[in-house]
Amino acid sequence: MCCEGKHGHHALSMHHGIHHSRARGMCSCGERKFLSKKERIEILEEYRKSLKCELDGIEEEIKSLQTE
Repeated sequence: MCCEGKHGHHALSMHHGIHHSRARGMCSCGERKFLSKKERIEILEEYRKSLKCELDGIEEEIKSLQTE
């Protein structure tokens, strides 16, 4: 699968920027608090990629369950 090796709570670089603040760069867990526009775009692009991978995995699981 395309997201192999990205497991864990803080595994994806976009975790703090997206999960806590919707790519605004604000996080209360000790990370940087302000991100540049370029960094926010990169975070959102990585998040989009992650979501596509998740959707691929869901579709694979549905196909697998349907063939059982």
